[in-house]
Amino acid sequence: MPGNALFISYGHRDMEPIHWLERLKLYLAPLRRREVVDIWDDSEIRAGSQWRKEIKTAMERATSAILLVGPGFLASDFIANEELPGLLEAADERGAKIYPLVVGYCGYKQSLLEKYQAFNDPDSPLEALTTAEQNKILNQVSLTVDEDLRHGALPLQHPHDLVTDTYQAMKEMVKEMENTRTAFVAQCRRRNALVKMIESRLNFRNNLEYEKFFFRYYLKLNDEEKFEFEQIRAITEGPLYAGNQKVVRIMDQHPEVLDEIPELGDLRQHLVFWLNKYEKVFARKPEMCLLYTGVEDGVPFPDGVDGEIANWIKQHG
Repeated sequence: MPGNALFISYGHRDMEPIHWLERLKLYLAPLRRREVVDIWDDSEIRAGSQWRKEIKTAMERATSAILLVGPGFLASDFIANEELPGLLEAADERGAKIYPLVVGYCGYKQSLLEKYQAFNDPDSPLEALTTAEQNKILNQVSLTVDEDLRHGALPLQHPHDLVTDTYQAMKEMVKEMENTRTAFVAQCRRRNALVKMIESRLNFRNNLEYEKFFFRYYLKLNDEEKFEFEQIRAITEGPLYAGNQKVVRIMDQHPEVLDEIPELGDLRQHLVFWLNKYEKVFARKPEMCLLYTGVEDGVPFPDGVDGEIANWIKQHG
């Protein structure tokens, strides 16, 4: 059985006239087939079983959850009192990834989920879209889940994932920093190409910082530019967020590394600031695809810290 468990929560009254759960499972089927993730929804409950216990067990195992949100979902007392609190607690305490997918017009922005960035625009739920647009979003959900699992968006969930000593902690940090550096370089390449596309089409020369530039021109993007924009945003949401989060967790679980390499204190401050900005700003603004923190925020990335870690590993290996 895969180590990752995906819980799908939905309101039964939202499954008519379109059964969104079955539509979604079509796109998740390759993940199940490749044993990337164990996918669970209440259709797994067999007659005669203790259904409440089965749901509770599934939520406790969940490392990620897709919420099919519609009026039926928000109106369900069981979801409101049992499923949703458990899943949000898993997100807060265990880092479980939550993917709200709005299937029908509902009061999403007035619900407990308001602080979570919905996968699609709550003002344009799946039921308002063409079949092709629905399929595109459902496919994007499956690709995002797959990408997050590949890049460890849910780090250190299980005991066998925990680093056991200082040396292993240092090695894990080097690995994650290499992954985020690779992702960042790829993102910069896409960023520069997209800036040139927009400048060429609109016939102007950009002099804004990148975050502000994309925020300003978000509504003016054409379809090709929007596709590139989403690819850039996916890198921020995926490998950059996952890597930064994991490095901070390693340092929090192994505070002795800060004594070994004092510069790691500056790195932690930089990453904590980045993660806070991600949660409080980036995740709530679809107009953003990039997230930078640095000198202007008073928390610059400490130059050479990755080399310091590599040297420590070499000396203690």
